[in-house]
Amino acid sequence: MNHYNIIGDIHGRTCWKELVKDDYINIFVGDYLDPYEQIPYEALIHNFVDIIAYRIAHPQTVLLYGNHDSPYLTGIEHYSRYDAVHAEQNRQLFRETAHLFAGVAYAIGDKALVTHAGVSKEWYEKEFGPYEGAKPSEVAQDINELWAHNKNEFSFDTNAESPYDTCGESATQSPLWIRPWTLMEHNLFVSTPYLQIFGHTQMDSIINIDNQLVCVDCLGSIVKSFQL
Repeated sequence: MNHYNIIGDIHGRTCWKELVKDDYINIFVGDYLDPYEQIPYEALIHNFVDIIAYRIAHPQTVLLYGNHDSPYLTGIEHYSRYDAVHAEQNRQLFRETAHLFAGVAYAIGDKALVTHAGVSKEWYEKEFGPYEGAKPSEVAQDINELWAHNKNEFSFDTNAESPYDTCGESATQSPLWIRPWTLMEHNLFVSTPYLQIFGHTQMDSIINIDNQLVCVDCLGSIVKSFQL
């Protein structure tokens, strides 16, 4: 039986090296660059390359994209802390390593769905039609196929319900952008046994909401990951 270790938003931090478990399937929820702290660019890239090297050495490792990764890969949007100076270098790095990423969604059996920010019922049904109890594996497949063919459907502006949505508060925001307080009211898996695990919104520690939603974006405050 596999065990899973889900690690929150990196943003250049090296503490992931303390959290990875070689006998687990380690899942990174994205946001590898665009640091909050003052991290030299060379150190930032070195850390990203270390993550890639870990993924190569441990092929079961799952790398997902976050909202801070997508602009470098796609060129669609530029948002907070976007590094315009090194954008082309970052874009080249993400494109060279794209074959090592799982996409934007990963299913842990029939138990849980891992994405960067979570999946709302409104966004999913806008893209795929009525949700009728699909398992996490089926949802992940839908989402990753859409990502492979139309990354614009994950962009911030495409999914904002109004100009007043400045940080991902719309129920129609994608799994790269939606905020947990919105997801609480619009959870795709409400009234199902399925769990959503995500990062994207900084917390002081890992937050578990009613055993339905788990936010793991805590590395700015505490070196901690979530095991399942």
